[in-house]
Amino acid sequence: MEIRINSNPIDVHLEEEKNAWEVVRQLDTWLVAEGFFITGLLINGKAASISDDEALMDIPVDSIGELEVFAQALNELSIERYSTLLQYFSYMYRALHDGDVKLLKDLSSEAGPVISNIDSILRLKVGDKPVSEVFSRLMSELTFKGESVSIPGELKDFSANLCIFIEGRIREIANPLMELRSTASLLESYITKLEEIPILLQTSKEKEAMEMVIAFSEISEKLTRLYPLLKERDGENLMTRQIDGVSFEEFYIDLNTKFQELTEAMEAEDSILIGDLLEYEIAPKIRELTNSIENLPAFTDSSL
Repeated sequence: MEIRINSNPIDVHLEEEKNAWEVVRQLDTWLVAEGFFITGLLINGKAASISDDEALMDIPVDSIGELEVFAQALNELSIERYSTLLQYFSYMYRALHDGDVKLLKDLSSEAGPVISNIDSILRLKVGDKPVSEVFSRLMSELTFKGESVSIPGELKDFSANLCIFIEGRIREIANPLMELRSTASLLESYITKLEEIPILLQTSKEKEAMEMVIAFSEISEKLTRLYPLLKERDGENLMTRQIDGVSFEEFYIDLNTKFQELTEAMEAEDSILIGDLLEYEIAPKIRELTNSIENLPAFTDSSL
């Protein structure tokens, strides 16, 4: 059997596979480990469905002369899904800005699939509500009367803010190392502000302190999101580089643990622990991180 992935012949050792389903499952396991997923199949030159398990099981392995697998990088799929949402909400913002009733009607008719899929893609909440729930409510308040339209006041800002958010996520996936650099620099500049939190708590300025907690949490969450992207696309062997005597991977995991401890200390309004974590743990680590990645080249994509 000749097996090709994206037209490239590969040498795969088949053991006891009896049918096409078992062969495809083996290839799928390998491809997922390499950061790819199967998008299509050709068996002996004919299209086959990757989701039709029974049909694949009915094809004996010794009847397969050629197996062509089409695969796409997982990060490409993520960018594709984000880009589809970005296009939709960019059109929404433009239609609201220009008062384009026809475009708003078209977008309203397409809102159902967006509402159904947006949570699984963005994993975002607006306040304490899923973004799908907020968007669904706003779209239900968008009403048409002939050539006029009644627009909920929040919808324009909602669309604009969502575009900014999605653009940021696309940058993270496309170039996680560049985003790590900018995030580390932002954290370093933020340390001075964080050092004010114990004083704010001691002087009954809890609201200002909590605003800093929220802003800091958003930045540290980004570092958490970047970690699997960095590890998956480690073209520069970043994870094994040494920072302060340990591997980058160990350092990064420990830093995120300290972020979590700091967030918990902030929520508990423990000013002493906050000060200690910032001065002796977080600040030195952030400076080490910034220095260590300063001269690293950006990742380049690899494909099958």
